[in-house]
Amino acid sequence: MRYVPLLCGLLFISPSITIAEDAGDTPTDAKKISTKTKLKETLISPQDVDFYTFKVRSSSNPQIDNSGNISIIFSQKSPPGVNPQSGWRVELFSESDLANSLYTAVLPETSLNVKFEQGLSVGSYYYKVSSLDGTVYPAAEYTLTGTWEKNDHYERSPNDTPDNATSIRANETYYGNLSSIVDVDYFRFNLETPDVVTIILNQDIPGIYSNGGWQFGLLSQADSAINVPSTSQTSVPLQVELGAGIHYLFVKSMPTDDLAAISVGRNYQINVTAPNVAPPLSEDVCPFVFAYAQNPKTGHWATFPTICDVPTGWVSQAEVPDTAKICPSRNSSYEWPSVKDGIPSPGKVLIPYLDVTDLEGGEYMFRLELNQEGEVTPTSNAADFRFNVGNMKLIRVIKTPDVQISDNVDELIEQLPDNVDVSIITE
Repeated sequence: MRYVPLLCGLLFISPSITIAEDAGDTPTDAKKISTKTKLKETLISPQDVDFYTFKVRSSSNPQIDNSGNISIIFSQKSPPGVNPQSGWRVELFSESDLANSLYTAVLPETSLNVKFEQGLSVGSYYYKVSSLDGTVYPAAEYTLTGTWEKNDHYERSPNDTPDNATSIRANETYYGNLSSIVDVDYFRFNLETPDVVTIILNQDIPGIYSNGGWQFGLLSQADSAINVPSTSQTSVPLQVELGAGIHYLFVKSMPTDDLAAISVGRNYQINVTAPNVAPPLSEDVCPFVFAYAQNPKTGHWATFPTICDVPTGWVSQAEVPDTAKICPSRNSSYEWPSVKDGIPSPGKVLIPYLDVTDLEGGEYMFRLELNQEGEVTPTSNAADFRFNVGNMKLIRVIKTPDVQISDNVDELIEQLPDNVDVSIITE
């Protein structure tokens, strides 16, 4: 069952008439679609190109990871065509790199469908559909069907460099697939203490090529990489002693001269086992005790209501750091009104954690910012201080109310403007 934890105000979406919209010829005029979609279109020439765009939206709660996996079926109706030179090319791009596709699939008009999937992080993405050949093109109507699974245990593309490696936790299984012959998937994990780490790569259904498959290893010990033929269900374990800190591992194609043997598009599973890493606590047993964690990219420290709320890959501790500034502070604070660059800013009261219970029995934790009204001085009386709510951010859902929402909520959300922030928490 799906639930809405909180409704701030009322948002009504009235039934609307869907007006047909042509696919765009460039990313700028791409047709907007949802992560869950089924569309039909036709190329009108060998040079025609169809662009579609969709968003994987972020959550207003920084502890909620909205990344996941998109599965695509690109198809045509039966019977198929007879010209093997003609067909479609469908490519998936990230907005951050429109020169290199995350995945490319080909459907000759002599075939009925092609399938692929790709893990994606929060961001904007594009489909590009074009003709395989510059002289002939498929006249048949194509269908592009996309389904979305929110799951933080898939690789988050693009993750083809150590800088944008997917963060993973030890003792948990993650999923990925190589999207091209030259694709490399990078992952990073954190150890708070030295440990003997065991890394294993496996797959559900073995392939047929023994001279092709995957190669995985630690970036710091690339000469110890292990080859995994596609005919093997489980790899030989890679076991190594590692010190405390952040470590990187990679997955790429096993070296081969046979292009047909390369495991492009085949799903793999990667698992890093570290005996000294405690398993994550469930929501029911995670106590409300402040935890302090450092962002591995920026070096900034933050406060979290429980150890369960610390993002993957952050280094955490129970004690307040001695020399670092923590944001937000665990204590409420007041900022006097100020003027910067000629622009006045009101006084603010910052409340890092506020417990709220709604009329449906839902319990939440919020971060609250109050903006001051009127003018005050250090000698003003308490009655002169008046505030209104400037910002309210959901930090954690402690207890979810039993309010059921429509199954097509994802499609309704996609119709909202980009500046409307909507968070849906499901169970």
